[in-house]
Amino acid sequence: MKLKTNKSYFYIFLFITFLQACSASKKLPEVSIPSKQLSQSDETKFRTLFFEGIRQKEEGLFDQAIETFRMCESIDSVDGGLQAELGQLYALGGLNAEALKGSEKAYQSDKSNWWYGVRLISIYSSIKQRNKAVEVALNLEKYFPEKEDIFSIQGTLYKQTNQYEKAIASFNKLESIAGVDVATSMEKFNLYLALKQNKKAIAEIDKLAAKFPTEMRYQVLRGDIFMYQKLPEKAFEIYQEVVKNEPENPFVYVSLSDYYKAKGDTENATRNIVKALKMDGLEVEQKITILGDYVKDLVRDTVKLDESESLFKLLIERYPLEEKVYDYYATFLQFRKRGSEAIEMYETMLTINPKNKQTWFEMIQTRLGEQNFNQLLTTCKRAIVAFPDVHQFYFYEGIAHTQLKNFPAALLANKTAISLVKDPAEEPAKSDYFAQIGDVHYKMDSTEQAFVAYENALKANPNNIYVMNNYAYYLSEKNQNLKKAESLSAKTIEKEPKNSTYLDTYAWIFYQQGNYSLAKFYIERAIDNIDRKQDPGVMYEHYGDILLKTGNEKKAIEIWKKAYETENKTDALKQKIENLTELLKKNEK
Repeated sequence: MKLKTNKSYFYIFLFITFLQACSASKKLPEVSIPSKQLSQSDETKFRTLFFEGIRQKEEGLFDQAIETFRMCESIDSVDGGLQAELGQLYALGGLNAEALKGSEKAYQSDKSNWWYGVRLISIYSSIKQRNKAVEVALNLEKYFPEKEDIFSIQGTLYKQTNQYEKAIASFNKLESIAGVDVATSMEKFNLYLALKQNKKAIAEIDKLAAKFPTEMRYQVLRGDIFMYQKLPEKAFEIYQEVVKNEPENPFVYVSLSDYYKAKGDTENATRNIVKALKMDGLEVEQKITILGDYVKDLVRDTVKLDESESLFKLLIERYPLEEKVYDYYATFLQFRKRGSEAIEMYETMLTINPKNKQTWFEMIQTRLGEQNFNQLLTTCKRAIVAFPDVHQFYFYEGIAHTQLKNFPAALLANKTAISLVKDPAEEPAKSDYFAQIGDVHYKMDSTEQAFVAYENALKANPNNIYVMNNYAYYLSEKNQNLKKAESLSAKTIEKEPKNSTYLDTYAWIFYQQGNYSLAKFYIERAIDNIDRKQDPGVMYEHYGDILLKTGNEKKAIEIWKKAYETENKTDALKQKIENLTELLKKNEK
């Protein structure tokens, strides 16, 4: 059996390890003693196998450890220590039922055993059987009435089950043993707020302020409570007092920023947050969290661009190995249309952590936005080296190859992408890959292969309107299966009635069917909705063709000339203009 690590149970294991590290009476893992009368030979064999299993587990050989413990189980199946070890290993492997069974057996063998109980609580909690977890925690309290951890566990479980009063009672017991503690007081503070018992919540902060009179952060927190209670002016008074007594306290400027933000004063909100971020009193993790909350305001503040940029540079200088700081600066640079400088930030992030998948995606999107397809191709190839099984990177590689007219390489990239889609939830991604294959085949004049690819794209995602539009348009260009083309195109118009590209396709299908009145109606809607970033050349040419069929030759020439002024300077269009112009001159004579 190959043991596969399950994330949720891995966190259970970490939780247990954390309790072991924090316990006041820390002890080594249980050494199993056979629970029933065994022959001397069986007892020796049991102990030998058990300690071998422990060794294998400690060396990370989990599969072998399970097999060894199973051999122990064949000698004594009810031994508590053995079942505890098996339960823990099963939990690590994500074998839920087996983990629960082993842990329950261990606990039933000795309900006074702290570690058996804690492990079972962890599993019950992770599978949302928190009431059972509470029962075990209450039982452990009988045996360990002075152990701090049991009340912390109880309080957490009660909080998770929304039994806030009971949670507070457990934290009170913890406080009676351990004394006033910041973490416990903050737990009670939040619970009182949830119960809308604001006075008691404030009392918890007052208790902390009394124990730590020099800590201004508790005064700041009192101000934050007033903000929570919609009493901003009282909050402001406290913040001002803190600034007076401790002007280098960064937390007060964070709170002042929130105060000004609530009042709609974005200038003062930004000024205070910048001040806080420049101070040394905040840990880097806190600064990054705060920066994340305010980064949109900073990048959009067109008045204080220099100040915002200097802040990003200062943070980079102070924390040169923090990826997120570079990421936020890259966001700022992207917003300012400075893509090449953003690329430099992404490159630095990848030097720090080449396995950050999101950074690769950000850099690829930037290259794509720049229309620098040689650089896009290079970036995709680098990303594929770092993540050879990520299908999206092959798709972008395919885009680069297509734009560079490396059509066979584009086909190979997309076929590779399709082969790497294993998760059924990602099946719709195949639609885009088949779509690109269809587009490439069409460019290569492999029409039938293109249409087969479009059919596969629609099987993978029947709602892919990009595919519907291209498939419909190319069918109309080849004057094939126009009814199917009309049906596909109609669906795109239904979903995006103002999309000029889709309207143009719909108009052209009617043109090919000889329905020129409808063709004229939809081509005019298409032109009315042209996006400024679009090149309207082909649409104007289509409009001219339709006008010609509706008897408006002079306007057709006029529109064709507009088409020729765009990027649509083709010999065929030029010839159409010249031929019709010549014909009209002859007719006038």
